[in-house]
Amino acid sequence: MGIKNDTVMVGRIVGDPRLTYGEKTGVPRFYARVRVNHWQRQDDGTFTKQNQSFHDLVVRYDLAEVAHEKFARGDDFIATGEFRTFTDAENAEREEFRASTISHNPTTTDYAVNRDKTTGIDREAAGVDRSRAFERPEQTPPARDSAALAR
Repeated sequence: MGIKNDTVMVGRIVGDPRLTYGEKTGVPRFYARVRVNHWQRQDDGTFTKQNQSFHDLVVRYDLAEVAHEKFARGDDFIATGEFRTFTDAENAEREEFRASTISHNPTTTDYAVNRDKTTGIDREAAGVDRSRAFERPEQTPPARDSAALAR
């Protein structure tokens, strides 16, 4: 199995997000119109703002419901996923960015991290002493065998 390479999209939600459910499957689908600013690096290390592009951002399954709870118009985000082309109800070919992960952009969003909630990993397993987990164990010098040194 190879390493999965996704496209990363960094942008801002510019439309009111919607949560819908598939008519046949019932699969949750989060949709938002987003803006991406493009920048060009200059030889002196500075960046010059270029054009903007607008895209349809889609998140599906359980993450869609979580995204709908946490994201609103004006939020900056970072998402990984891929661009997909599809034919819409009017038979027009369209493109969407289907995200497999999405989070608020930590460089532009103030937020608090709640570490009280367990996520399946028991960080403080009962009866496990991790106080010396990264310390080098005591080692005794190797015994010097006079016969081995004489060779």
